[in-house]
Amino acid sequence: MPKNPTRPRRVADQIQRELAELLQLELKDPRVGMVTVTEVEVTSDYSHAKVFFTRLDQNHPLEETRLGLERAAGYLRSQLAKR
Repeated sequence: MPKNPTRPRRVADQIQRELAELLQLELKDPRVGMVTVTEVEVTSDYSHAKVFFTRLDQNHPLEETRLGLERAAGYLRSQLAKR
């Protein structure tokens, strides 16, 4: 039985939508600021996802945003697992 080649893309799209919602509604870290998830890449075994983002507020330091997202990674991962 052949594997479905579109499934990793669909999973990545779902992760992108869920992360966008989590960042907008539930993440309260002021270091993150206004962030948009631009793309998600998922490995073929779904064990890892690489998330790309951009900032809407260019006055907010990029390093501070990155640190805020790294700090929130565990929380975001657990919330994604629940969804």
